[in-house]
Amino acid sequence: MIPDLGIPHVAFHLPQRVDDVRGWGKRTRQTIATVQNLERAGMRYYRNANGQTAIGLAASAIQRLLVASGIAPPEVDCIVYVHTLQGSIAPPPQSLPGLLCDRFGFTNAEAFSFAQQHCASALGALRVIRAMFIARPHMKRVLLVGADVMPLDSERLMKAEGILGDGAFAAFIERDAAVNRLLAIATHASGLGWRGVLSKDEQRLAAQYFLAARGLITQTIQQAHCTLNDIQRILPHHLDLPAWHRLLDSLHFPRERLFEKNFARIGHVTVSDAFINLADCDGLIPGRPFLLFARGVGGFSAAALLVR
Repeated sequence: MIPDLGIPHVAFHLPQRVDDVRGWGKRTRQTIATVQNLERAGMRYYRNANGQTAIGLAASAIQRLLVASGIAPPEVDCIVYVHTLQGSIAPPPQSLPGLLCDRFGFTNAEAFSFAQQHCASALGALRVIRAMFIARPHMKRVLLVGADVMPLDSERLMKAEGILGDGAFAAFIERDAAVNRLLAIATHASGLGWRGVLSKDEQRLAAQYFLAARGLITQTIQQAHCTLNDIQRILPHHLDLPAWHRLLDSLHFPRERLFEKNFARIGHVTVSDAFINLADCDGLIPGRPFLLFARGVGGFSAAALLVR
């Protein structure tokens, strides 16, 4: 039997330093065309960790979550840490999830990390977490936490789609949660993008990403026996806002239902976009479904349908 899961508590932490794409372009000697392409993609500002580490950002997000939820560390059964960048871990033989357990006193929690789906890993991890709840009837609460820090300013560029920002999120996934209940989740993986950011085939892959996103959104909604018209909001990853508009137009879905204010405000915060948007999106109507979406470099995508 598939358990009823939900995400009753979400928090995030963004570094204090705010940089703008034009200043970044000057510092890293980008062309005017590159900066203009970023602005056309919806980018204006991003957060810079400015020396903070991934574990520091993750710890700040967890602290906010614990304070807001009132949940004590011994009540957490498992910690799942997600990230995109290979530098967003503790140096071996240390374990970043293990260090978080030690710092906060998660004495009853198993801990592991999940990163194989890059920026889609946070939503992809929901499938793993759901399987754990099915296999372990005693499990009540999982802490899902994600963080990334880009150490090289010049490497923040995501082609013409966006700019990488630093940040972290933390969320409790709970059995029998009363709000943000998980209705359906689906993932997509394609070997076409195996070269990741080294690929020169962005134009060819862009069409594949478009079709994959369209199909995944449709599949997720059908899983839950809903229709597109039922969806009150789509909470997207912060890449290529015009492409999102084209995608919604192809689905005959109103653009105003796309939660897009964070594109310009914080840039693409890798694994955290969907959960930052979940925490930030006011006015969600109880009883109506909404969709989270993420795409990772390498051909990975994930969508999750929740109901308030």
